[in-house]
Amino acid sequence: MRKSTPFDAFIEGSYRELMGWGALLLRLVMGFVFFYAGWSKITIEGWSASGYLANATGPFASWFQSLAGNGFIDVFNMWGLLFIGIALILGILVRSASFFGILVMLLYYVSDFVGNTAHGLVDEHLVYASVLLLFLFGGFGHVWGLDAIIERRLDRRAKWARIFFG
Repeated sequence: MRKSTPFDAFIEGSYRELMGWGALLLRLVMGFVFFYAGWSKITIEGWSASGYLANATGPFASWFQSLAGNGFIDVFNMWGLLFIGIALILGILVRSASFFGILVMLLYYVSDFVGNTAHGLVDEHLVYASVLLLFLFGGFGHVWGLDAIIERRLDRRAKWARIFFG
């Protein structure tokens, strides 16, 4: 029996096929946004987040500034964005990728709080986080994604692993 997801309930009264294609398009677009952000950082020799972090603003500025020059932060940023993008594009581990994507977007938002709120409280980071929140709880990995295939093949003993797929 096919697993019912919140996305299924959402599209119950709509054009099912069109909503499926729209969900796929949204997931692919968000995937490419993250993939390109990571890839562009990886391919720039000597790229570092230290300049960005050193100029952090807002209530957590001193904490972000203390992270400037930390090599782990650079690796986490570059490769994290890339892997989030790949996961969204392939539709694999969409729930996990969405969780970490939301975390990254919120960190970006508060690290430059003054700049990000100069024209109102909502900016692209919050929009991306909102879309990822929809992916996190909506079962978007089941729409033309590998999550549905993997989840069907999970052994009953590995039922707990389903929390990562969706």
